[in-house]
Amino acid sequence: MCSRPAHLIRVSRPALGSSFEIYLGGDDAGHLKQTGYAALELVQELERQLSHFEPDSVLCQINRQAYTQPVVLPPLILELLLCLRHWSALTDGAFDPTAGRLVRLWGFFRQGRVQGNPVPAPDPDAIATITRQIGWQHVVLDEVESTIRFLTPCIELHLGAVGKGWIVQRAADFLRDHEITCALVHSGQSSIVALGHPPDMEGWPVGITHPLQEERLLAKVLLADAALSTSGTTEHFVTIGEKRISHIFDPRTGTPVPGFAQISVLSRDAAEGDALSTAFSVQGEEWTRQFCQRRPDLGVVLLPDPALDLAPGALHCFGNIRGAGTRVIPIE
Repeated sequence: MCSRPAHLIRVSRPALGSSFEIYLGGDDAGHLKQTGYAALELVQELERQLSHFEPDSVLCQINRQAYTQPVVLPPLILELLLCLRHWSALTDGAFDPTAGRLVRLWGFFRQGRVQGNPVPAPDPDAIATITRQIGWQHVVLDEVESTIRFLTPCIELHLGAVGKGWIVQRAADFLRDHEITCALVHSGQSSIVALGHPPDMEGWPVGITHPLQEERLLAKVLLADAALSTSGTTEHFVTIGEKRISHIFDPRTGTPVPGFAQISVLSRDAAEGDALSTAFSVQGEEWTRQFCQRRPDLGVVLLPDPALDLAPGALHCFGNIRGAGTRVIPIE
């Protein structure tokens, strides 16, 4: 909870393909600014370590060397990979960041938005070969030696589904560790973390917008000590012939899935929320509802089909969307 702060400070920098912003509330403006800019420096370093396109990044080093020899991991990266392995098991393999070769095969392994790029249809035999040789059963994570080793040549880590949420969460954790109790951290609308809440408000006001009409509000979220992760099938897609292919596919079969037009997950951790939003899109709504029944800390707001265009019942809300200080208010 935030006491009434004397100052509200905003710091920002370009990062993760958008503007990375931090709002900090408190009485000591100097401490807020210093801590905010230090958090942005951490963001810059973590973005560099996890880049898919910088040859010297930790992630590229892993993908380049881990099949031939163990690669030593920085402590934070080991922590991340252990979480990724856990979330993959938790979702029955529907979330699987070892499937980078499939991302390449379908034409999505590139910088920036992929919107309608024409690509050739992947070879079914190539899909089958990759899907047989990916998954965490083919990865050795040595927690004692802090190393990673791939057991097949088809493993390639791809963190597009979770990297942004993990960095946003680490920035929020950094603020908390430095005695910041009132803050909002976000990188665009896809990954948002709130610490505490503004005075005289239930939570930080955050909007969930229509995936095809950004000016149109689907729901208002009052976010407090929680994370909001949003993804969907309308932003990134390729075309094969005249067929539109979403960037979300089932790593167990190697084939695209319809997914949801948009899904937002309320959780305690932005990286887990990112991972679960992907897995929920793969597994479908009924599996997602059952999962949330076992996890009362989660809430879900999903738009199955943008063509429904906010008809009655178009927005499906379930799980914990009115608890722990956070509240979702659908716009009628």
